[in-house]
Amino acid sequence: MEDINSKSGLATNTLSMWQALAQGLGTNGPAAVTALFFVGIAGAVGGSMTLVIVLAFVIYCGMTLITYEWSKEVASAYSWAAFHRKAYKKAGRFLSFYGGISYYYYYLLGYTGFAMLGLTAFLYALDPALAVAYPWIWIPLTVIVIGETTALSYFGVKLSLKYVLYTGMAEFIFLMGTSIALIIIAGPNNSVLPFTASAVHFNYTDIAVEMILGIATFGGLNSVVPVAEETKNPKKNIPLALGILAAMIGAVIIISSYAQSVVYGFGNMFNYANLSDPGIYVYTKYLGLAVAAIFALFIVNSFNSSGVGFMNSTVRTSYAYSRDKLLFPEVFTRINKHKVPGNLVIFTGLFSITIAIVSGLILGPLTASLFLIISNSIFSFSNHAIAGIGLGFYHKRKGTLKIIRHLVIPWAVAIALVVAIVYVVYPAPAPPLNYASYISGLYFVFIVASYFYYRARKPKVLDDVGQFTL
Repeated sequence: MEDINSKSGLATNTLSMWQALAQGLGTNGPAAVTALFFVGIAGAVGGSMTLVIVLAFVIYCGMTLITYEWSKEVASAYSWAAFHRKAYKKAGRFLSFYGGISYYYYYLLGYTGFAMLGLTAFLYALDPALAVAYPWIWIPLTVIVIGETTALSYFGVKLSLKYVLYTGMAEFIFLMGTSIALIIIAGPNNSVLPFTASAVHFNYTDIAVEMILGIATFGGLNSVVPVAEETKNPKKNIPLALGILAAMIGAVIIISSYAQSVVYGFGNMFNYANLSDPGIYVYTKYLGLAVAAIFALFIVNSFNSSGVGFMNSTVRTSYAYSRDKLLFPEVFTRINKHKVPGNLVIFTGLFSITIAIVSGLILGPLTASLFLIISNSIFSFSNHAIAGIGLGFYHKRKGTLKIIRHLVIPWAVAIALVVAIVYVVYPAPAPPLNYASYISGLYFVFIVASYFYYRARKPKVLDDVGQFTL
């Protein structure tokens, strides 16, 4: 075991179950989700926003079951690459290579798109006059926050996740409490209508198109997995963290969406999406300015915590590859005194600044944020589908196959995710968001080209991809 821990290079046996849970809680950023995703979903389906979120959560529960089952078998910074390799063995070398490189893309764009540009978009919406007077102010804000979250990641996973755990639990309690208060205030406006498609005249195509954002609403939850090597008793604590976290995030986001819908008015939700900052408006009108100010602080902190979580995941996924001499230079394998690949953390911060600024200049912070989220979601969906199907193969070989858990649910989730991916392409969101899938396609070509390069020039290196696990 000592040799395995030494090969890991990371701070093995460091994180408790709750600190591992904080990695997923922070990455998801529930308060930030209510500020960014509710606007986009309500703008498309109005009062049926809660229906989209509930359906998305059902799918995400299936996705989390897949992650839960694999986390009992694998504990690796490789995460999805390790799942695929375990499932498909040597025949799955490409799928393993694809899994890690595409999830690197997912975490990197989640960091820049959701956490960083999402924060600046929220601040602009909070004070539209700021955007008019200082249209460039989002650039230094983005650089400062990326610098701060990079520093937290650099000084060790335990430090960063202590901060995320304490603030994340306070955020969860605040959102639950205020949402229940809004439901009580709504009084006779409470109804089952938000759980139906009546706002879009039962046009389920509209509902299906919005599922890409609906599922992304729960994104980040499964980012508990990349810190498995640093977690105590990971094959027990990572699955436990995933189960608790799914219940927490599902409850708080569904209840929050319903509360805002019924208190503002089911029939008014298309107008809700046109407000400069609808969540803050609702809290100010129904709960008072002081509560709204606290909500705003939690949203800002939520984006920041999400940045910490996405940064941790990005660094660990790419570190697993650099450790096996794939894609990333050897200099990135150097571990600093905080048991973190410091050079890789710094590179990730600088690369993220470049992505955020370039995309923000082209599209504007809000549109760029949604663009990057839609683009990276395709890879999250595809990897969950591949890992889900692989569960059946793995447990069949092992002699532990459970029909419902390892076949029926994973295959149902895989089909639902394939449908979601199709709807990203056609009928796609309106321009320029429809181009997000094209960027994903280009990245897929890069993955395939890289794989064939290694197969032709360095085939032995591919033998190690996805193999390492505690």
